[in-house]
Amino acid sequence: MTEETLEETVKRLRDFPGNVRGEVLRIHASYIRKKEGEQGLKKLEERMQELGAPIKYDELESFEWISEGMSSLTIVVAKDTFGWSDEDIFEMGKFAPKTSFIIKVMIQYLVSIDRLFDQAEKYWEKHYDFGSLEKVEYDEKNKKVVIRERGLKTHPTVCICHAGYYQSLAEFAVKSNKVSAKETACVHEGADYNEFTITWE
Repeated sequence: MTEETLEETVKRLRDFPGNVRGEVLRIHASYIRKKEGEQGLKKLEERMQELGAPIKYDELESFEWISEGMSSLTIVVAKDTFGWSDEDIFEMGKFAPKTSFIIKVMIQYLVSIDRLFDQAEKYWEKHYDFGSLEKVEYDEKNKKVVIRERGLKTHPTVCICHAGYYQSLAEFAVKSNKVSAKETACVHEGADYNEFTITWE
């Protein structure tokens, strides 16, 4: 992906042709509030306004459709505004499943990581009106799952956040904190999908 300014990223993503549920952005806001406080969230809203992508996170409804561009911009602009590292963005992704009521309900009925990521495919369809998530490999012996996102190309920083998200999901399923999720193919580097490989001990 060609290097672009933050202003160029905002202009490009404002018109992203796909939507996500408002709950996703509300969870982003919860992480920002937890990490930077109420004033931090206000600061982000002011920055989004300045960049031409105004949003009020507390006014969002959980099940309304919001542009995925605004979700991705929340992550990208927060990183720039607060000087976050990639590790902070990864933790932002890890935070999401822990605070999602829907995820908690889904997980309590699942007994294996294999079934978890089968359900994650369906969960994607309930939260995005575009693209897909598929499990392409499950290796129980070597304790590995490979999943692929198709149709999502917004910004490399978002991929880091999603890696954290999938690691957190896996930690629920295997009841272990010795879990690793890494992006092993990326649309921003020429692949046709974002691929994440999850391993555990």
